[in-house]
Amino acid sequence: MIADPSLIKEPERILVVDDNTEIRDALCAALQYEGYEVHIAVNGKEALDTARRLKPNLILMDVQMPVVDGIEATRKLKEDPVTVHIPILMVTVVDKKENIVKALEAGAIDYVTKPFFMPEMTARVKAVLTLKKHYDESIEVKKQLSRSEEKYRLVVDNASEAILVIQDEMSRFFNPKIREFIHCSSKDLTSRPFVDFVHPEDQAKASEYFKELLEGEGAARIFDFRVVNKRGGIKWLEANGVLISWEGKPATLNFLTDVTERKQAQEEKEKIQYQLLQAQKMEAVGTLAGGIAHDFNNLLQVIQGYGQMLLHDANQDERAHQALVRIVGASKRGADLTQQLLTFSRAVDSDKRPLDLNHEVKKVKTLLERTIPKMINIDLDLADNLRIVNADPTQVEQILMNLAVNAKDAMPEGGKLLIKTENAILNDEVCRLHPDATPWVYALLTVSDSGHGMDSETQEHIFEPFYTTKDVDKGTGLGLAMVYGIVKNHNGFISCTSDPGEGTIFKIYLPTLDREVQVADERETRAPIMKGSETILLVDDEELIRDLVVQVLGESGYTVITAPDGKSGLKLYGEQQARIDLVILDLIMPEMGGRKCLEELLKMDPQVRVLIASGYALDGPAIEAIKAGARGHISKPYDIKEMLRVIREVLDHN
Repeated sequence: MIADPSLIKEPERILVVDDNTEIRDALCAALQYEGYEVHIAVNGKEALDTARRLKPNLILMDVQMPVVDGIEATRKLKEDPVTVHIPILMVTVVDKKENIVKALEAGAIDYVTKPFFMPEMTARVKAVLTLKKHYDESIEVKKQLSRSEEKYRLVVDNASEAILVIQDEMSRFFNPKIREFIHCSSKDLTSRPFVDFVHPEDQAKASEYFKELLEGEGAARIFDFRVVNKRGGIKWLEANGVLISWEGKPATLNFLTDVTERKQAQEEKEKIQYQLLQAQKMEAVGTLAGGIAHDFNNLLQVIQGYGQMLLHDANQDERAHQALVRIVGASKRGADLTQQLLTFSRAVDSDKRPLDLNHEVKKVKTLLERTIPKMINIDLDLADNLRIVNADPTQVEQILMNLAVNAKDAMPEGGKLLIKTENAILNDEVCRLHPDATPWVYALLTVSDSGHGMDSETQEHIFEPFYTTKDVDKGTGLGLAMVYGIVKNHNGFISCTSDPGEGTIFKIYLPTLDREVQVADERETRAPIMKGSETILLVDDEELIRDLVVQVLGESGYTVITAPDGKSGLKLYGEQQARIDLVILDLIMPEMGGRKCLEELLKMDPQVRVLIASGYALDGPAIEAIKAGARGHISKPYDIKEMLRVIREVLDHN
């Protein structure tokens, strides 16, 4: 039977270093008899080379030798990282005590004296080798433990959750993630009770939670709480803890997850629900109008578009032309009616007309400079390209005056009053935060002050009639209610942001006209239609809009290819790039929006001609798209003459 080679134990190697042949042979014979593999060297230099090559389990080293003596050889072996772990047993004469001291100082593990008793010699060899074996095993255990700890540390340090051990209210162990959540040093974390880092409003609940865990009552419960970092930032954490024993005492092992985004989304949802309930409370009809307004406006846009298209038919008689003018006018009035349905109050009569808000703000500033205290500075920040609104100038003045008077009362010691105008494009996402709003281009009027501000409780009631925080003889509580009513009657909405000691900001959004309109004769002149024969790719998610544009452009001589979204538009352009002369690209579409589609088109063809189409002004996303490479912009609902003019202009421009 042949033994398994893997089970055969190799003999331990011993290097005998001695220049005396008789002593060397005697040692070799005795050690070989004990089963050791013996190698020899006749001096210290030869011992250094042999030890590096063979890496023996033990070296028997004579002290006095030629070339390099045993003490020097021992010192060099212990300085060499390859041989430093080899134990050295020194052999010296009994009366050379100074050699023994030097040998031990050089790194020898033990010594034997000449003349030696051979059984004692072999016994010492066995003892040293046993110690060496135990030492090697302990080193291996330490290495394994170190590798295990490294794996553990790698997992713990890179965990997406914070891991925290709390004992006696103090943090006993934690991974780096907790410091990322709290933004503090390890010293800070270990020197203070953990609940000190918890938001003051949540400290009592957090203490109770950890207490229940220690008592074995809360092992299955998950707890959410806030922590506050040194910068004042707040994070929501979700704690999932268990009871453990830490260094012989009860403790809690807690896994903490950052749920700030989830909480913010939840709070945003609750805010939306609250605002919706507020809108329903102010006027129930707003709920119904909000549900139908978008679809109703889309239908009216198609009616208006086809009506405008037919108006340009030169073969019409006067009677048909007049009928079409009335159809287009009725569709526009229908759109206005939709806006009226969205208002929450009709208590104020309005004499609305196309109005430049900047002009009204400048007039009010002149009036305010004569009426409010001189220690209040009035600053204006007016947009140059502000769109026209349909508003009652007297009521706009009332809005500004009421807000300015409130700001004055909030700044008894003086301060700054800022009135700002700008265009604001509101998309569906923003409108979800404001039940009053619909996606459109708004003129944003902002009135802000540096006064004493107000708390959240006050903000919840400021627009309610007769609500006031002023003294009985200082106000009726109707000022802001009147502002709210006027804004609602203008199909706009108002928001307020304030904090105690931080001032107050009112933002008023008023819907703009889709172009500057002069209210005069409703009859439209029959201007010549600008035609062409090029091929145009239309990318728009509204089927009715696509059908309308195909018919309008087709009657003007163009060939139109359509795509219902950005991805299919890119595919069509890639397949038919050679024949496509222009791309009309809707800016707001699901999945891939117009801006992303434009970027991909420019990658495919840097010379591609693209017109951006949207229901918003040439501002914000639209102007960003033009900066990115679009050749122009056309507004929705389409004005046929203007659309054909812009198309021809882009196609004719090299």
